[in-house]
Amino acid sequence: MKKTLCLLIAVLFFISMNCFIYPNPSKGEELSSFLVTSGLGFEYFNRTVSWDEDTYSSKLKSYIFLFNMTFEIKEGFFSNIIIGYSLSDFNSLVFRQLPISIKLDVGNISGILFGGEIRKTLYYFSDFEIETMGQLVYYMGTQKEWDIPGLGVKGKATGKPKWMRAQVGPILKYTGIKDFTPYLFVNYNPLWGTFSMEEKIIELVKTEDKKISGKSRFGIAFGTLYQMSDSFQLKAEFNILPYKDGIDSGFFLNATYTF
Repeated sequence: MKKTLCLLIAVLFFISMNCFIYPNPSKGEELSSFLVTSGLGFEYFNRTVSWDEDTYSSKLKSYIFLFNMTFEIKEGFFSNIIIGYSLSDFNSLVFRQLPISIKLDVGNISGILFGGEIRKTLYYFSDFEIETMGQLVYYMGTQKEWDIPGLGVKGKATGKPKWMRAQVGPILKYTGIKDFTPYLFVNYNPLWGTFSMEEKIIELVKTEDKKISGKSRFGIAFGTLYQMSDSFQLKAEFNILPYKDGIDSGFFLNATYTF
């Protein structure tokens, strides 16, 4: 929780400083009204995570269905609320500190996801636009129970996962194509979390908290915005997250409507 709070403060500070350092961009007129954009989206990522003090690694796959609402507070400054539903697969995690070791092989675990995002347009030049963006999302999985096989007595395992992800960095957009705006997003992109597993065999109860951390810390995203009409926009983005021994990936699709 302390790490999450510190990172959130850092993200907000990063965006806020840019708001003061860079004046409002000089392209277009000031907003005459408060604009609200709502959207539906889907995200998938496949991240390599390490655990047991970076001794072992496995894959975390997540399918995210989300709703977001963006408020343009003033020209070029956006605040975004994110809520959603996620199916996350933590297969291959091994819990060795329990009375009977458990290796996860349970498929997707559902959970809720919520978070926030802030974006600020910094500068326009020629057919290019520079933004900065900070985002923090939190996934809280539902509690799951499994019977422990091969025992002469009744045994149950109960697990509950959670993970968090932050993204912060600059976005370079090319605005010289009608209706299409391709962009490049270079970002700091850490992921971390905990899978708590409790094992109960008759009166014996023990819990092990498995801390996970994404091996990739930085990402490069290639995307485009397609303006179908004055109020309707589509967004598609592909992410590459390299680390020492490989490359993780993900993609994001979103449709938004401006009121």
